[in-house]
Amino acid sequence: MRTTTAATTAGPTPAAVTFTLLGPVTATVRGRSVPLDGRRQRVVLSLLVLAHGATVPLDDLVEAVWGDRAPLSARTQLALCVRALRKAFRTAGHPGPVVLTAPRGYRLRTEGTDVDVQTFDGLVTAADEAAAEGEQAEAGARYARALELWRGPALEGVGGRVTEERAACLEERRLAAYEALLGIGEAQVAAGLFDEGEATLLDALRIADGTGDPVLIAEVNLVLGGFCRMLRRTLRAERHLTVAHRAFRRTGSVRGEAQVAVEMALLAETAAGPGDALDLVPRQAGR
Repeated sequence: MRTTTAATTAGPTPAAVTFTLLGPVTATVRGRSVPLDGRRQRVVLSLLVLAHGATVPLDDLVEAVWGDRAPLSARTQLALCVRALRKAFRTAGHPGPVVLTAPRGYRLRTEGTDVDVQTFDGLVTAADEAAAEGEQAEAGARYARALELWRGPALEGVGGRVTEERAACLEERRLAAYEALLGIGEAQVAAGLFDEGEATLLDALRIADGTGDPVLIAEVNLVLGGFCRMLRRTLRAERHLTVAHRAFRRTGSVRGEAQVAVEMALLAETAAGPGDALDLVPRQAGR
């Protein structure tokens, strides 16, 4: 029997400190919000959290906060920023230091912490393992749970070249997980598991709509348009394809618009032919 990662096991002990980076950067101490004051504190905290307890050098923090325009007092200002962060965690009820001084930098105390990025990565790893073993339903459920952790663009509102690069890497991981979820739905449909495939694709649609990301919205509506066309659900197919066309246009994807045009042409042929909408479930997944 395949084992799962620690991030996916049931009944974990509640973390004393919770960090969220998959959206606005926040921190809570046993549910109580840590009062983060301004961009600088969020930049420093983001890099410390992403380092998973490793030391972040002072030079890296200076570059992340000021870029190539660091003042002569940059290190002093960083020390004041860290002091303010420590005070913010004490205000929220944490008894000890969360940000630790290290040789040539700072690091995060990771004991008793929960980070949404790590939970996301654990779920995606478990989903990848399930998919590799042919457990499509389990893989799809884990990809969906991972994607549901996102509350907006990664490191939303932090800004700056260094943090934007880190955010871009996180967004790439989200897109890869989303495409994997979409691929599972398509594979289930191709295997004739229409009930399961539709459920997976509707999960993907719900997640895409929740993010408002036009790339995700375009992709899933294109796939659902083809699925509904295949089942002769012409009105639903047309709605999905219309949404896909608008979303692809927003992203400037000429290729995507061309794919929608092909599906629209196939839909017109389907609508002109005989036959009613088909029932789902030509067969069920093996138990």
